[in-house]
Formats: sequence, C-alpha cells, structure tokens
Amino acid sequence: MPIFTAFSILTGDESVDARAEALADALDRVQPAPLEVEIYDEEDGSGNLRVAAIFALEPNPTLLDVLATAFGASEFTVAETAQQTWSALTTLPGEAPAKALAALIEQMQPAPYGVGAFEIEDNSGLWEVGAYFLEAPDAAALNALGAGHGARPFAVSELPEIDWVAKVRRELSPVEAGRFFVFGSHDADKVPAGRIALQIEATVAFGTGHHGTTLGCLRAFDRLFGAGFHPAKVADIGAGTAVLAMAAASVLPDALVIASDIDEVAVDVSEANVAINGLEGRVECLEAAGFNHPRLAEVAPFDLIFANILKGPLIELAPDMAAHAAPGGLVILSGLLVVQAEAVTEAYLAQGFTTEGREDIGEWSTLVFRR
Repeated sequence: MPIFTAFSILTGDESVDARAEALADALDRVQPAPLEVEIYDEEDGSGNLRVAAIFALEPNPTLLDVLATAFGASEFTVAETAQQTWSALTTLPGEAPAKALAALIEQMQPAPYGVGAFEIEDNSGLWEVGAYFLEAPDAAALNALGAGHGARPFAVSELPEIDWVAKVRRELSPVEAGRFFVFGSHDADKVPAGRIALQIEATVAFGTGHHGTTLGCLRAFDRLFGAGFHPAKVADIGAGTAVLAMAAASVLPDALVIASDIDEVAVDVSEANVAINGLEGRVECLEAAGFNHPRLAEVAPFDLIFANILKGPLIELAPDMAAHAAPGGLVILSGLLVVQAEAVTEAYLAQGFTTEGREDIGEWSTLVFRR
C-alpha cells in the first residue's frame, strides 16, 4: 500500500515561524490523519520553511489547498511511494475494556499509526478494536494483550494494494436529496442546473450525504422548506462535515446558521467545506460538546436544530434540545437505528415535543419533532 508525502513552502519573513507552526498544527488535525508532520529549514539559506506531512491515505487536495491559502504557503506537492500496511482486528464486550485495550496497543512496538475502539451497533454490547501498522505486528503480543481484556484472538492481515480514495470516489456517486445535490470534486461536472450543489469530499469527516442518516436529514429539511418552513436561526449539533448547516445556509440567505462539533478535527473540516462551497460568513463553526458554548447560549432559541449523532447522546441531549428550541421550532434527529427510534421518541415526548415526521432509510431512522 502506498504512503503519501505532502509538503509546502512558507516564505521567510517575521511571521514565518508562527505560520509554519500553525500550518503543521492544522495538518495534524485533518482527516485522513497524517502519520507525522515536520517543519524543516530550507537548505538554500533563504529563511524559508518547509512543512511536510506523511499520510497512509491520499490527502484531500482541496483541503490542502484551503490550508495553504489560509497560512500563506505555497501549493502543496504530493508524492506517492510504496508501503505495506497490516490491520489487526478483534471484538470484546464492554466500552471500558475496549478503550483500555486500544490504549495498550498504542504503546506497542512497532507502533501502530492508527488505533480505534468502536461500538458495534447491533445491540450485542460488543466493541471492535482495530489497529493499523506499517510493519507486521506481533500477533502473539496482540493476543496476550487481548486475552487480559476478554477479547477474541486478533485477525491480523496484510492489506492489499488498493487505491482507497479512488475506490471510495467510484463508489460514492453524487447524492440527490430533493433540491440538494451532494457531490465530490471528482463529480463537479455532473451538477445539474437548478439544484443546490454542496461539495463534500469523501476523505473528510462524517457526513458525505451517502449515509442513510445524513440523507434522511437532508430529505426531511427539503420537505419542510418546500412546505414553507423558513427558520431564522439554525443549529447543527455534531455537525461533522457541516453538510446540514450548509444546506440550510444555501437556501436561507438571511438565517443565522451555526455548526458545532465536539471534535476539533470536524470543526476544521467544517470550516474548509464552508470555504469550498462559498459560504464563508454564512455558517459559524464552533467546537462544543452539545450546546455547551457561549455563542449557542447567546443565539438560542433556535427555530431549527439538526442533530445527526447517536442514540445515547440524542437521549442525553433531549432536555437541552427542549431548552434551546424555540416554541413551535423543529428538531431533525438521526444517527439512530430503526430499532432505537422508539426510545429516542419517548425521550423527546417526555420533554414536551410532539412528533412531526419520520423516515426510515434501510436500517437508519430520521425523526422530526416540534417544540
């Protein structure tokens, strides 16, 4: 499997050190995440600095362009070299053991370049722990760590040489959700006339429009807007790529729109997507856990709130949703399985909401409630 090296040059002036550090910090937080980021002095004595990042997956060129422009750097040059990659996967019961095992794997040698622990959303209570290595990992050592946490034996395999970005781009064709047309830059020539075009890259945070949850939220908003619902204040909680916030801003030129996420990487991705789609100044991007941000408190109550997250956080946020939604305002919720919709509905009815609509797409459900 190839690895990718991306580098950019910053011209030497009184701000070059600060700009290089800021660019390196931003690169550290993009998706796909780099394996490492370094700053070097150019050897020609010019005082220029080179910022270089190494990626296991091809970096998003559009996002790199946005970062280069933001920090006054040259256009990024991306080079590809061959590199083998191994994956190690296991399952085990319980969040705490899964996260503890993931933390131990991070300390292994050879060190993994990525480790994650994720709940398997089938109500089994099982979690998956996965790690990726640039050198063959010690399967016996992995299994010894796993056995101490009740994990099944690791499945270790060398990944085939697949151009994953090209594969994803082939499989992620443009998405149509009513008036909205969500596409990647590779499909820019396919945007039909008269549609609201939203460019979202396949290599950045959650919310390309293809997943049943994001698609459901876009469809729900499209129907409401078509029926005459034009909210003045909109919040997208757990925004990911900010596709929902951008959809609202695109058709509501006078609305105040805020996209927030608990993950700073997602906030960076949101800001980049807002810029790519020409919506700078139209969508505010904030880092916040739920509604815990002074700006959200200042602007509330909201006429429309999107929350495309997970069942647990949706239920936990129900009281805050009630507190931040305007009387008669709507909330569009997703990120939940069809089998979880009843529990979420009960939580929101208990807070004084009334059911306005529901759409199931495959195994995923989208719910609409009125305050």
